[in-house]
Amino acid sequence: MSPAVKNFVRPVSLRVKLLVGFSVVFSLVFAGAFYWFYSYTTEKVVARLRADMRSTLIGALSGVNPDDLLGLYAEGERNAEGFSDDPRYLSQLAWFETVQNIEPRVWLYSYIIGNADTNRRVGLPAVGPGEREIIYLVDLWALNDPTKAAKFLESDHVGLLARRIELQGGIQESDKIYTDRWGTWISAAAPVKSQQNDVIVVVGLDIDAQYVRLLQQAIRNRMLFAFIITYAVFFVLIYMLSGILTRQLASLTQSAQQIASGDYSLDLSFAEKNPFPDEMTTLAEVFKSMVNSIRIREQMIREGKRTEDEIRLALKEERELSELKSRFVSMVSHELRTPLTVLRTSLELLERYGHVAPEEKREKYFQRSRAAITTMNQLIEDVLVSAKAEAGRLEFSPSWIDLKLFCHDVVEEMRMSIGASHKIVLNCYGSCELVYLDPKLLRSILSNLISNAVKYSLAGGVVEFDLSCFDQVATFEIRDYGIGIPDEDQPRLFRLFHRASNVNAIRGTGLGLAIVYQCVLQHQGEIYFTSCEGVGTSFVVKLPLTLGSRTEHLSPESV
Repeated sequence: MSPAVKNFVRPVSLRVKLLVGFSVVFSLVFAGAFYWFYSYTTEKVVARLRADMRSTLIGALSGVNPDDLLGLYAEGERNAEGFSDDPRYLSQLAWFETVQNIEPRVWLYSYIIGNADTNRRVGLPAVGPGEREIIYLVDLWALNDPTKAAKFLESDHVGLLARRIELQGGIQESDKIYTDRWGTWISAAAPVKSQQNDVIVVVGLDIDAQYVRLLQQAIRNRMLFAFIITYAVFFVLIYMLSGILTRQLASLTQSAQQIASGDYSLDLSFAEKNPFPDEMTTLAEVFKSMVNSIRIREQMIREGKRTEDEIRLALKEERELSELKSRFVSMVSHELRTPLTVLRTSLELLERYGHVAPEEKREKYFQRSRAAITTMNQLIEDVLVSAKAEAGRLEFSPSWIDLKLFCHDVVEEMRMSIGASHKIVLNCYGSCELVYLDPKLLRSILSNLISNAVKYSLAGGVVEFDLSCFDQVATFEIRDYGIGIPDEDQPRLFRLFHRASNVNAIRGTGLGLAIVYQCVLQHQGEIYFTSCEGVGTSFVVKLPLTLGSRTEHLSPESV
């Protein structure tokens, strides 16, 4: 971008901020005024329309003979067109026409509300047995457009106005203007009651409200046109005014940007030419004095920042190393103390009483010693594996294995070590007979996951192990129904030495899942889990069965 374009764009960007701000205020004020005028005008027109509708309906009720309508309902016959030639029908229709001649916008009709089981109708009921329905009698549309008219003795569902009349009585009106395929209307209905105050007949009235919609559209069009013209004039005025207000501020902004980029050559000539000093002139002088201080301090800050970053990084690395050492020493001392105690106790007992102890006792002490040695050996092995993984020296040596048999052997080994305290269920799906994986790393993955599932489950619990091989991917899912993992511990679960907060007195090193994670990475696989505290945990490991770029393509026969 050329300097000339930059000098033009930067002041304009300041104007844009003012223009946007004033435009938003103007738009909000205009929208509020429009909404008020629109609502006020519409409410006035609708109120007048409702008043005309109510007065017309009251006048129409005076010409309704309820006895004739009841007789028409009980005795009237329907003609071929779907209406009636009964004099009572024609008399009522003539009265509705007279009302329309006085108020051409209205359309009148009448109906009876009754039980579907006892109503007299033509055709099938509109509702189920025992429900309420309406039976149409006289509809003014029969004179003007029979296709829109409700036929004589035709049934229909009870509408909202009819329900209100049954519950509340009196004249009822629709809450809103509505539109159907015949037009736009506001409706009202009024009951014709007997001397016992029972609703005999209901007279309904629809009044044409199309001109309300036309009026609303006209208001929107006029207001939109006024908004465009007014906004255009307002925009030009604000743009001109913003240029006057922001010219000096734009120069100061450009100078500040130069300072931020390290360019301290300022052009504040406007401050010297201003015959009437103001706040802008004072600000320009402050800028000049500030530049010299910035130029000196910038170099000092840059050098101090570099030294500070180096010290901070060294302290962070030292702190992390110290924390890791502390955790390691604490874990090793804690986890080795118990097996060493067991080993020492067993050896002392064998030394003192081995010559008199029964064979079973001696064998028990030997088993305890071997178990303690196995525990210590496993701990040392885990430490070595985690150290190799952290150092990036964890070996990946895949070979052809029968995966189904391999998993079965791992499960049997785990069953022998845990005894009858838990039940491990292995399910296999797909073709898992021959795959190319690292058996040593895979054993670490499965043994650690199954061991954790057993360790954090109640005695007698079930651990489910599902193996599936589809689409060149081996999926291992290990589920338990134990204590679960708290939500706050889940993001850090694969870190070294991290253990969940709810393990209580359950022994562990915090190395198992970290080792599992590194072994999965070596296979270029993925691991994820779902857990709910107090419900259980499910770990899923997916390992690709394709060799990838890091291994040589071999066939089972060449191994």
